[in-house]
Amino acid sequence: MGSSRIDGKWVNHRRFLDRGVTILRPMLRRYADALRFLNQFTDYERMASTYSPGEYNLERMRRLTTALGRPDRAFLSLHIAGTKGKGSTAHLAEAILREAGYRTGLYTSPHLVDMRERIRLGGVPVGERDFTAVMAEMEPELRRLRPTYFETMTAAAFLLFARKRVQFAVIEVGLGGRLDATNVILPAACAITTIDYDHMDKLGKTLTKIAGEKAGILKPGVPAVSSPQPPEARRVLLERARTLVFPRFRILPSAGFVLKFRVDGPGGRPYAVSLPGLGEHQAANAATAIALVERAGVTTTPAIVRRALRRVRLPARVEVVGRDPWVIVDAAHNPVSARALAAALERVKRRRTVLVFGASADKDYGSMLRALLPAADLAIFTRAENPRAAATSDLMRAARGRPAIAAGSVARALAMARKAAGPQDAIVVAGSFYVAGEALGAMGRHG
Repeated sequence: MGSSRIDGKWVNHRRFLDRGVTILRPMLRRYADALRFLNQFTDYERMASTYSPGEYNLERMRRLTTALGRPDRAFLSLHIAGTKGKGSTAHLAEAILREAGYRTGLYTSPHLVDMRERIRLGGVPVGERDFTAVMAEMEPELRRLRPTYFETMTAAAFLLFARKRVQFAVIEVGLGGRLDATNVILPAACAITTIDYDHMDKLGKTLTKIAGEKAGILKPGVPAVSSPQPPEARRVLLERARTLVFPRFRILPSAGFVLKFRVDGPGGRPYAVSLPGLGEHQAANAATAIALVERAGVTTTPAIVRRALRRVRLPARVEVVGRDPWVIVDAAHNPVSARALAAALERVKRRRTVLVFGASADKDYGSMLRALLPAADLAIFTRAENPRAAATSDLMRAARGRPAIAAGSVARALAMARKAAGPQDAIVVAGSFYVAGEALGAMGRHG
């Protein structure tokens, strides 16, 4: 009879399914086995899909979490949706909770280099042994219910957080909010980061409709906060949550690759904090994260917040990963994030800029390039190893005659950029999480 050990508990995998007719032998004994099993499930991140009730709904996720004993009820959670900044806000909120002394979990998507980045315990990606054990424990129900890849990962995160006795888990929405698999949780507080145009084929073609989908995570009686919003989105959010809090912040004079800003603390008393990295948009994300933690009832102090933000790493968020020349990796994958990246690059002193760019075919890469190409002396277009990736020929056409060449892989594009750039230049990698992740992997870095 197969079993696995997780957090000191032996889990028996011999389960009866279909009213006791079928007995499943243990199969998932190694991490490689767990990965192969996971990859059998439908992965909408790697394929085009419609936002239909048959593909996106909560019923299958409810059945799965119920079969697992509702592990999502074993810990307090914070839920974050939005178009821009939800991943950064999730990392920042988790860092504050951890600095405040809580055992934390963090669930984000997609991953950059290693799938285990999606599930973090105490800020560290889940270990191979723990992930394998949880997949083995879930295996009978996964075979019975056939959830998607994302639903499987979400359930694995919930079960791991429960098994490891996490006190607070920060949960990032995958897509939209209303029908997202994460929306089975009952959080202590919710946050909506900046809403803009993205996934319009699934969420709607107006900000009002997109905001309505994001607002689907807001629940009666659950405190909520929001980053600054366009007027249309703000109206929708306030209709759903009249007590929604919009935290205030103010950018302070900053030097180098450090962002300084002032936020409102407990009792409305403002205090100054700093965040390593580039991009004034991160001040809004940090203010949202601070307010989210406080609205969840967590007691923080300026000292706790300062320490957490000073130590945090925001992978592939205008991240400087090399010098002489500067190498900056950003997961900008929609027009609003491309504009934020372009604004952040204005603070980088360099002679020339080489842009390494690849995007998904279903993204508005034309608008993204209009934001990024004016500052680029040379663009190297590439494609990630993802079926949704746009062809380099299409990206070349979108460049409209600007200096550009093509590379068959992200690693090749990065090598070409290094040859083209001098020590006083900057190499900027952007366009998608997948391009950013492959670039980090080519440089031997983790996500």
